[in-house]
This record gives sequence, C-alpha cells and structure tokens, in this order.
Amino acid sequence: MNFLSRVKRKLPVPGIRSKVIGIVLGVTILLTLFAIIYVHTLLRTAMADQLDQRIISLTRNVAARSMEPLLNNNIFKLHQLAFNTTENNEDIIYVFFMDDAGNILAHTFEDYFPPDLLNIEHEADKVNSMRKFQTEEGVLRDVAMPVFPGSDPADTMVRVGLVDYSLQKALTTATHRLLFISIIIFITMSIIVNFITTQVIIKPLNSLLNLVQNVAKGDLSQRAMFKSGDELSILAKNFNAMTLQLEQAQLTRDRLMKRIIFSQEDERRRISRELHDETGQMLSTLMISLSRMEKSTNLSELKQKTVEFRHLLSQSLEQVRLLAWKLTPAPLTDLGLKAAMESFINKYRNSVAWQVNLRIEGFDHCRLPPETELSIYRVTQEALTNITRHAHAENVAIFLNCHEDKLLMIIEDDGVGFDLKKIEKEAGLKDNLGLISMKERISFVGGKLEIESSPGNGTSLFICIPLSSPEEDVDRD
Repeated sequence: MNFLSRVKRKLPVPGIRSKVIGIVLGVTILLTLFAIIYVHTLLRTAMADQLDQRIISLTRNVAARSMEPLLNNNIFKLHQLAFNTTENNEDIIYVFFMDDAGNILAHTFEDYFPPDLLNIEHEADKVNSMRKFQTEEGVLRDVAMPVFPGSDPADTMVRVGLVDYSLQKALTTATHRLLFISIIIFITMSIIVNFITTQVIIKPLNSLLNLVQNVAKGDLSQRAMFKSGDELSILAKNFNAMTLQLEQAQLTRDRLMKRIIFSQEDERRRISRELHDETGQMLSTLMISLSRMEKSTNLSELKQKTVEFRHLLSQSLEQVRLLAWKLTPAPLTDLGLKAAMESFINKYRNSVAWQVNLRIEGFDHCRLPPETELSIYRVTQEALTNITRHAHAENVAIFLNCHEDKLLMIIEDDGVGFDLKKIEKEAGLKDNLGLISMKERISFVGGKLEIESSPGNGTSLFICIPLSSPEEDVDRD
C-alpha cells in the first residue's frame, strides 16, 4: 500500500483545465470521426451508382454520335467528338475508338496512346462492359461499347474512361461541412471552458481566431506571434506557414492572369488586322459593285454586273471561311506541323490566283515542341497574307527542313518586292505590323528571322530555329 502511494505521488496530476480540454477535444474528435465515416459511406455508395449509370449513358451517346463519322470515314470529326466529350465532362479522362483489327482510329491523348489500355479485357457477350481499377487519382471506370448495336462484338468499339472526380469533390465538401460543424461545437465548448479555465488559454485562442478571420477577409499579411513553447506555438507556426503559402499562391495567380490577358490582347489585335485588311476591303469592293448595279441603264448590263457581284460575294465568303480556318488549326495539334502545313497550303491555293509550291523534308520521325510548330504555322499564314496584299506575285515557294539540331524555313516570292531599309525605318506604321509580328513569334521560340528584298526582285524570308531535343514519334501500333 505504501508503494502504491509513493508511485501516485511521483506521477504528474492533471489539472482541471487539462481534463476539460481533453474532454472537449475527445468529444469533438469522436463526433467528427463518426460523421465523416457515416457521410463518406452514404455518399460513396450513392455517387458510385450514379457514376456507373452516367458513364454508361455517356458512352452510349458517344457511340450513337460516332456512327455518321465512321460511316463517312471522317476521322477529323471523330477526333472532334472525342475531344468535345472530354471537354464537356470533367470526369471523362479519355475517349478512343478502336476497329475490329485493334487499330486506334481516334483518341484524346495529347502525346501518345497508353498501350496498357488495350490489355484491359471486357466481356464480349455484353452490350456494354465496365471494368473498374484503383489509380492514384481515384477509381477509374473503363466502359467498352460497340458503335453499331447488334453488330459483332469485334466490330468498331468506343472506349470511355471516367475517374470519380465528382465523387471526390462530394466527399471533400462533406468533410468541409463536418469541419465547420466541428468548429461550431468547439467554439460552443470554449465558451463553457472560459468560465473554468484562466485567461492564459482563452486570450491566445481569441488572438489566433482574429488572425484567421482577417485571413478569411483577404488580409494574408497576418502573422501569429506566440512564443510560449506549447501547442499554441506549434499551431501559430503552422498558421504562419499556411498564410505565407497562400500569399505566394496569390502572387503566382496574379502573374499568370497578366500573361493570359496579354496573350488574349495580342490575338485580338491579329484578328482585328485580318478583318480590317482582308474582309473589310472585300466588303468595300462589294459596296462599290452594288453602287455600279444601281447605275445600270438596261437589263443586260444589270445581269452582267449581278454576275460580277455574285463572284465578289463568293470570294468574300471564301475569305471569311479561310479566316475561320486560320484561327483554329486543328491538324497542327492532332497531326503535327507537316500535315497542318500541307492541309493549309492546299486550301490556300484555292483562294488565290498564283502558284504556291511547298517542300517539306526531315519530318518523317520528328515532332517539334508545340510552341515551335505554332510559331512556324502562324508565320506562314502571315507571310502569305502579306504576299496577297502587297507582293502581286505569280509564284511562291516554301521550303521547310528539320535537322537534328535546327529548323530551317525559306519563303520566297517573285513579286514587286520593297525597300527593306525604308520599311525598317517605318516600324511604327500599321503596314509593317505583319513583319514585326513574325519576328516576335520567331524570337519567342529562340529563333532568328532575316528578310531579303528589293524593289522589283521579290522577297525572301529566312528562318532558323535551334532545336534542343526534338521528340521522336511513338509507335502506336
């Protein structure tokens, strides 16, 4: 008995304050854990069933909408359907179409197609088959469905992959609400504890609470200054680290928003120049033609001018379509620079009266960085636009060559040319904006653009862009 008494005297005796705080924290933790487990269980079960039905419905919709492109062998439209599906549904991470031979017709992956997806086995005797896998991002649902109902299961299939992001968001929302309830309970218990404990505990807590409220209002400069060495000091240290990270994240977001705004304004200026210099001039020509029609003196003259007006209107429509096509170079993203250039030049030939010759070398196993491909594509557009407006050329030659360490491009025309020194002195005039834009684009990707021209001798553009490590094409078969 004496031994037990001595042991009890040596053990630290908890005070009333510690007991009350322990009870408050214990009850709060138990209630929070019970609520989180209960809500998570209900939400996970309900949302999982909804996601199963949703992905099956989406897959059925994609299969129905892909029938026409497949029957017409329109791979481009099939790509658009796949990309639109992923863009309009945040949970969908991929869509691809596969024929009966196992060849991929279209997919939404940017760099390469993951070959592991082809190893997923689905039940062939079902109209739709779903497989579920646990990944780092969540549960992946992979659904396979034949495009043509009632056909052989080995025919063209559409595969859709969905990750339960919405389920995770719902669980996160429930957690936040539970945390809010826990805070309310904690504040209520603190009022009771305030009548029991001393101001040594309440005052620091109130000070920290004021700091949290100021941060919630947007003042990220708040810092907690507790040096007691206990748990409050640790909490203050973590709070200061959190506010510092929030402040840095806000600065990063502001810088990103400025870059986005500048890029948008630059694109708007380019579109404005296109509309003013091409569409605006053509509309002015149409107005003049209408005025001439009004002055017609007989029916024969009116018919002749009507034919001329219809021809001008057809040209205007073709220019508007060409402008829209220039704004969205889809082949550049899907097929690469070589295919995009060939498609663009073939379409451009139909809108002009002069010859455009294109020669491309070294792109069989080479894929350039996206910003380099886009810069070359846009510079080609700008150069052909300038030739159309000013050069009065009969022949244009474009040469594009991809070496291991650099990209070379030459654009030549046999037009009227211009005085290069005079143009350089007039850098502020609007007629020189095209050359400035081309130089800025090439400079942006680390390249150099040189211009050679003289009156009566045509114009030549020489472009050289260093390549650090061009990406090799990936064999997807």
